Amino acid sequence: MLIVRCPLIPRKFCVNLFGVVLAKDTSWIDAEIVNHEKIHLAQMRETLFVGFYILYVLEWLVRLLSTGDSFKAYRSISFEREAYGHSSDMDYLKKRCHFAQWRR
Repeated sequence: MLIVRCPLIPRKFCVNLFGVVLAKDTSWIDAEIVNHEKIHLAQMRETLFVGFYILYVLEWLVRLLSTGDSFKAYRSISFEREAYGHSSDMDYLKKRCHFAQWRR
């Protein structure tokens, strides 16, 4: 996974574009953040990359309409729930089931 500095990204925030992680400052990116982004990469592969972004934005919009709060909407996206829920488990990707973001 490639991590690239990008001045356009807000501080303490990163964006994963097709497996390239963009961040304003990379000094805060630790093993858990990398694992979180690797989980997103697995999700992207399963949804053929473009599908990931379409589903991500659609789910965020639906959750934003239901909650009225952009941060709550973001944290409740199925892709994010899986990634945050397993970011500290460094072996998660070895045992992860396909489409795990939609399984409970």
